[in-house]
Amino acid sequence: MIYTVSRLMFPDAPAGTENGICSICGTSDDGQYLRNELLDKTSANLTSIFNMLSPVICRYCVAVWREPKKYHRAVYADPAGVLFPVISRDSVTEDRPLWADVIRAMPADQYRVIILTTDPKKRTWPLARVSRGDRCTIFLHDPSRGISNNVQLSLDRWRETLAVIESAYDAGFAKPAIATSLYTSHKTATVVGIERTRQMERELASMRSLPEFSPALIIAQKGSDESA
Repeated sequence: MIYTVSRLMFPDAPAGTENGICSICGTSDDGQYLRNELLDKTSANLTSIFNMLSPVICRYCVAVWREPKKYHRAVYADPAGVLFPVISRDSVTEDRPLWADVIRAMPADQYRVIILTTDPKKRTWPLARVSRGDRCTIFLHDPSRGISNNVQLSLDRWRETLAVIESAYDAGFAKPAIATSLYTSHKTATVVGIERTRQMERELASMRSLPEFSPALIIAQKGSDESA
């Protein structure tokens, strides 16, 4: 089976009557739909998302496209199912687990789609990529940080970076200080202790330039016994 982003997100999509190459994901199959049945001339981002030389869209891309309220948000999908993870503990529900927990439990040997977005208004899934193994691709969209692109990182190193960041977060340092320097938070450093602050800062300084750092910082949360 060929896993695409939309197939992982909507594996039971109903088939259409056309065949050809999907103008979004590029897969060639039967059961496609005509692109013009789905779109009109006012549809946004036509040239950036679609291959306009192909007149069809696969059943999976059509199914996801038709449910923007469901899929225009953070997504984790693998063959076992689809989740819509959240950053804050306060927002957790059965199908919306904590991002930090998802990353820690993620099986490395499964094909997966990871879309980490802080802006649910933007359609990001056509830009995402499928990955597998420790080499992990996520689509990261965070307008406040000026980030909107696929990021390749190590899954193990992402987890390690998350653990270090959350340790500093639990100690009382705010995310802006964790992002730049713990020494900017003099009051917290005094409470934590200069030696412990120095050790944490040394670890964080070695990680801030890594591709894993921003995604880890975005999803980092304090322990369950503290406010997020």
